Amino acid sequence: MVEIWPVGGYSSFGKNMTAVRVGDEVVILDMGASMDKMVLLEERGIEEPAKLCPKDLILAGVIPDDAQLFKEWGHMVKVIVISHAHLDHLWAAIKLAEKYKCPLLMTPFTAEVLNNIIKNEKISFKSKVIRMNAGSHYKVSDKLKIEFVHMTHSTPQTVMTVLHSSEGRILYASDWKFDEYPTLGHRTNYERLRHLAKEGIDLMICDSTRVGEERRTFSESIAKEMFKDILFWTENKSNAIFVATFASHVARVNMLVNMAKELKRHPVILGRSMVNYVSAAERIKLVNISKSAKIYTYKGQIAAALKDVERNREKYFVICTGCQGEPHSVLNKIATGQFKFNFKPEDQVIFGASVIPTAVNRANRAELDKRLKEMHVRIFTDIHVSGHAAREDIRDFIKIMKPKHYIPTHGDPAMIFSAIDLARELGYVLEKNSHILQDGIKFKL
Repeated sequence: MVEIWPVGGYSSFGKNMTAVRVGDEVVILDMGASMDKMVLLEERGIEEPAKLCPKDLILAGVIPDDAQLFKEWGHMVKVIVISHAHLDHLWAAIKLAEKYKCPLLMTPFTAEVLNNIIKNEKISFKSKVIRMNAGSHYKVSDKLKIEFVHMTHSTPQTVMTVLHSSEGRILYASDWKFDEYPTLGHRTNYERLRHLAKEGIDLMICDSTRVGEERRTFSESIAKEMFKDILFWTENKSNAIFVATFASHVARVNMLVNMAKELKRHPVILGRSMVNYVSAAERIKLVNISKSAKIYTYKGQIAAALKDVERNREKYFVICTGCQGEPHSVLNKIATGQFKFNFKPEDQVIFGASVIPTAVNRANRAELDKRLKEMHVRIFTDIHVSGHAAREDIRDFIKIMKPKHYIPTHGDPAMIFSAIDLARELGYVLEKNSHILQDGIKFKL
């Protein structure tokens, strides 16, 4: 018997967490936070959500409510698998994982990011963390084995998880894209995916974030060309250049550092989350960004760095947090005067990200854009390609894997319904071999 317990990520965006029961063994897949709810806490003056207890975080909607899962299945949980280092898949582990008294399984980069969170938040974390590379297997028992398959995404060492069990194979593919020309790391392991398809996939649980976009998601190499068009073909020799992008997008940060050097500018990286991800990547030797760039974490350091940039604006290239307009990000603090930096007309602010489609993000970015426009800077938006598969990628993925059953995840109801409609186009029938799950409601396969 296979039973799925969707804890988070099936009724709203974020808080990704899924439990899979095979016989008397349970595997938990991801333990993420709602970044929207995290931002709302910060706007209420709670700058350190990690200091709150799990109950308060659950009540605030920041982390999944796993109380009933723990009560019924907690004693059967054998391992918690974290697919990648984005906080909507990882952050809740610091609050929920220990009580299950089992190891956490993740790639080395994800483990380093987790270590940084634990260290920065000064919290105790006693769960054992097992590091496993893509292409490797972890034996849970004679009846259950876990495999990591490499997949491209917007943060390093993202994996799809395959549960090989006595009841069949389950593929968990939450957060991925096809990228034939990645700027860091390798292409998707298509050979292994096709081999798994031949062996047979009984159930596929799949990302639906961008399924409503009727196109293919382009390669990160396209984003590189977009940045080149702006940085090398606009008048900016005497102007300040600020790029706000996702801290977790190490490939893009690395690419921007290299472009800064081509422009003969000194790259400066500002923001705690930037440091968290860059340092994690450096410790496992994925990049060597700190060799070329100055990286600043704390308020005093950032304030001093900005003074230097303002005095010598043509010499520096600033990479910072704030692409979603987050209240405590570096760019937003500059725009609101919390950090002293006087933008001049014709200075460039480049948003190396699209706005994550939630109400909180849209509102915060709109407010930030308004403030920047009042300063008469040149704004370049959406210099970005997504880390999520769009509709035609998901179509191809379903056709490659040919799963017997299909469940969309990682989306609000509109995204989930759009994914089910795509499955219908491919011959799947709702409630027969394609299924809509809701947070907290168990599903038997």
